[in-house]
Amino acid sequence: MTPDAIRTAFTEAGLLHRYEPRSELGRGATGVVYLADDTFSQRQVAVKIAHAQIFREDSQQPQVRKAWLNEVHLAGTLQHPYIVSVFDAGVTPSTAYLVMEYLPKGTLEPFTRADSLKPVEEVLEILYKCASALDYACRAGIIHRDIKPANLQYVGPGEVKVGDFGAAYWSQGGEESTQVLDIGSLAYMAPELFRQWITPQADIYALGVVLYRLLTSRHPFEAPTQAALMYQILNGTPPRLSELRNDLPPELDAIAARMIARSLEERYESWPHVLIALGEQLQRLGRRTLNNTTAGARTPPQGELHDQLSRLPLLGELNGAELWELLRISRWHRVPTNTILVEEGAPARSFYVLLEGEAKVTQEGKLINCLSPGTLFGELAFAEATPTVRAATVTSTSDVTIGRFSYERLHHASTALQSKMLQIFFRLAAERLKKVDEQYLTLYHQHMQMREGNPA
Repeated sequence: MTPDAIRTAFTEAGLLHRYEPRSELGRGATGVVYLADDTFSQRQVAVKIAHAQIFREDSQQPQVRKAWLNEVHLAGTLQHPYIVSVFDAGVTPSTAYLVMEYLPKGTLEPFTRADSLKPVEEVLEILYKCASALDYACRAGIIHRDIKPANLQYVGPGEVKVGDFGAAYWSQGGEESTQVLDIGSLAYMAPELFRQWITPQADIYALGVVLYRLLTSRHPFEAPTQAALMYQILNGTPPRLSELRNDLPPELDAIAARMIARSLEERYESWPHVLIALGEQLQRLGRRTLNNTTAGARTPPQGELHDQLSRLPLLGELNGAELWELLRISRWHRVPTNTILVEEGAPARSFYVLLEGEAKVTQEGKLINCLSPGTLFGELAFAEATPTVRAATVTSTSDVTIGRFSYERLHHASTALQSKMLQIFFRLAAERLKKVDEQYLTLYHQHMQMREGNPA
């Protein structure tokens, strides 16, 4: 496409006042995606503009027009670390457009080829993040209905974002909401969708098919025609993952089977159940890797960490998006016994969460406290203009999983996350002060009883 043609497309969409087009990134059946500079925000963006014929009065593509209107309507509704951000959207008499974050690495589609498959642990990490994003969307009343590798943007190792909500069903959209009822990708469609029975479990089914593709390059059902494929989905028996690839952990057979179960009663009933299953499998893989590591620290998978952190009462006030943001500003390690986690006299730059294992706190060599799993420490200096040095040393007394959260990165986090974390910090400080008061009162009463000649 020539530069003049690109500028014409931007002019017709009314975008040239803010977006300076650079090049064409790709095109499909519904529109063209361009790379552009956002002159207001000073960042590169991806601009998707609908094909002109879709919005003509005599258009023969009414479903595609509905999909565009649907995605424009949903733009900005979903804010999650693993959903593609939409910055701007609109409809003109002749076209429609979406302005999204620019993700240069493309989709997961290339990683479904037999010669380009990702490692098992990374695939599960990717699936966990997709499931977390779709759980968030589901809680907002949105069912994607077109989950497939081509709609999942690859960000980096273990990192993914869900995009393209054109086929989404919005149960809270109201009467004016444009719902697209009969489009999707047949190979990823759950059996109930053929009867226009829409449930969140349809997305679980589709993500199960994605699991097959990313691990084996195969679909669970394959046939030469669409009619034959539909018959297989409704009546066939899919092969087990281990039949297609014998080096896969046997536990994955059960997970995949439940994700693509034909019966809704046998399929996972909700995303939290999927997240628990994937999280447990990530933990199993992580432990195997740790047991095979002779020395030094190892970084646990983010999906496993998210699953464990979501169960901590300490962080119960954080929603899914805030928990992912907290993970993104952290650094995690598994380290062996007798590792110094915090050193007395060192600068205070971070707070920590002891997720697994135990540790001891010493001051000038004297034991002053013991830390158990789920403990947060080192947070008080966050509120100081000039953080004081560490007053004690923390040393692991077993193999531990420890998370470090930089004060600086938290200062640059979202206002919502900062506010929630400060509430947690203040609550912990209050609980600790209360415990100190109770200990002081106990000692005071013991002292008074001894003075009265009546030792406790």
